[in-house]
Amino acid sequence: MKFFKSVKFRLTVWYLIVMSILLFVFAALSYFTLYHNLYNNLDDNLKNRFIKLRSLLQDVIDNADTDIDIDRERELGEVILVYYPKGLLWKGFGPFIDTSDITPMVQEAAQGAPFFFDITTTYGQEIRFYAAPVIVGESSFVLLVGRYFGEIKAILNRLRTTFILSGLVMIVLAGVGGLFLADRALRPVDRITRTAQKISERNLSHRIEVHSEDELGRLSHTLNQMIARLEDAFRRQQQFTADASHELRTPLSVIQAEATLALGKERKEKEYREALETISQEASYMSSIIDKLLFLARSDIRQEQYSFEEVNLRELIMDLATSIEALAQEKGLEFEMGIVEDLVVRGDQDRLKQLFFNILENAIKYTLQGKVSISVVRKDEEAIIAIVDTGVGIPPQDLPHVFERFYRVDKTRSREEGGTGLGLAIAQEIAEAHGGKIEVESEVNEGSTFSVVLPVYPVAPRDSGKRKSKRKRSSAEDI
Repeated sequence: MKFFKSVKFRLTVWYLIVMSILLFVFAALSYFTLYHNLYNNLDDNLKNRFIKLRSLLQDVIDNADTDIDIDRERELGEVILVYYPKGLLWKGFGPFIDTSDITPMVQEAAQGAPFFFDITTTYGQEIRFYAAPVIVGESSFVLLVGRYFGEIKAILNRLRTTFILSGLVMIVLAGVGGLFLADRALRPVDRITRTAQKISERNLSHRIEVHSEDELGRLSHTLNQMIARLEDAFRRQQQFTADASHELRTPLSVIQAEATLALGKERKEKEYREALETISQEASYMSSIIDKLLFLARSDIRQEQYSFEEVNLRELIMDLATSIEALAQEKGLEFEMGIVEDLVVRGDQDRLKQLFFNILENAIKYTLQGKVSISVVRKDEEAIIAIVDTGVGIPPQDLPHVFERFYRVDKTRSREEGGTGLGLAIAQEIAEAHGGKIEVESEVNEGSTFSVVLPVYPVAPRDSGKRKSKRKRSSAEDI
């Protein structure tokens, strides 16, 4: 039952259907072509014989000769009949035939309209006649020239039988050959199926062997690429889960330890306060991680809500500069505002502020001395927001991974120094949600340049002070 539902069986059936149609068309054309050719040749022969016998009949009657000359001129299997116009037989040459009355055909031919007609003898023999009037002197006759055409029917019957038998044999052979060809053609599909059956979320290392460059070869190559992407996605998901578990396990351990110590014995009010402050800090850290993870999860399934409006980048950067400058001064760094053009983009103001703050905060964390600067310029139809630092830089092997979740270039940095490792991942999600991108250039010990590219909104607002927007306090805790 499974075989009859397979592609192999369906391909063979369709192959046989097409083959049967082609054989039928070929046989039908051949049969009817031969049919018309044989009967046309017979009619042409009867006409030619009529012309010759008419001349001979005129000579016989004019010379009052006997019928010996006509009988001698008769061909094998030929029947010659000469009738009076009224339907009475005058002379007959050839084998005797016992037929039904042919007087009506003779009378019709006597009226001057030659034609062909078929008759069947009482013995079942079929004869085709050509009848036409003949005028000899002052006398009128009707000359009938006929020939048996049973041999033609026998030839056509044999041909029809041959076509039927050979067609059945060819269909059987075509079915066997079709199954063989379908099996060979679909063998790579079976190989793909067996390989796919071996693949699971725990084992994505298998790849399909590619032996050709045809459609199935390209399909195998495409599936291999898809499996490689899935393997990479599962690997990153597993790494992400492990990193998230590690990030959350640390504050949970601290909270549990502080709570256990505080409840172990009676302590002073100051010690309880210190324990509660520690627990509060760790809970806030966990809440921050969970909020960021929820944002990324909603972004992955395209459910994160954005409130798009016209946003003036100059106003947004100037508003953000106060908080960033304070962070830079705390670390002894210089914060510099470069060229900031008055450009307008369409986006969510709070999310864009979060994007720039995450990159700027990251730049300050990884800059030990020097400065951090920001500039906004227009290039064609895009706004380029460049954030440049003189920090430690990013090694070339780490550049492709800086936007991965929980990825840290320096694995030894503590979470107090290095954050959660989600800031750049969130920044990239926000940039892509606004139809933009983030480009990174970096040299070790020289610094890094993060360039946020956003499409410029075509119409600038007339009065940016009248824009309605939901404003938030620009602090690290809010963003």
